[in-house]
Amino acid sequence: MTKALVTAHLRAFAPEQRKSLQLIREQIAAEIPEAKEVIKYGIPTFVIDGIPILGFNGYKKHNSLFPYSGSVTPRLEKELAGYEQTKGSIHFEINKPIPKALLKKIIRAKFAQLAEKNI
Repeated sequence: MTKALVTAHLRAFAPEQRKSLQLIREQIAAEIPEAKEVIKYGIPTFVIDGIPILGFNGYKKHNSLFPYSGSVTPRLEKELAGYEQTKGSIHFEINKPIPKALLKKIIRAKFAQLAEKNI
């Protein structure tokens, strides 16, 4: 499962939504260049040594980020207050990607969580 599969996955979305998802993809890749892009659990995911760091995907009414851990979002409770969330995902508007600064904080929180688990 490669970068080409992620590109193919994103082609299924309408242009406006695909543009937003592609921007998120590029921002994540810039923040964690050592990560590989794969499809994991049916969604584009960045992994390091097989460990999922952050996934993202589009849906009918929103786009989502998946930090693959329910313990990441509580670390950013204040920053994520304006976003709908589930235990494992953060939702944002289809045509408006999550702000770059917030994405960086989510990635840092994920790495902090992994460090605590000694992974």
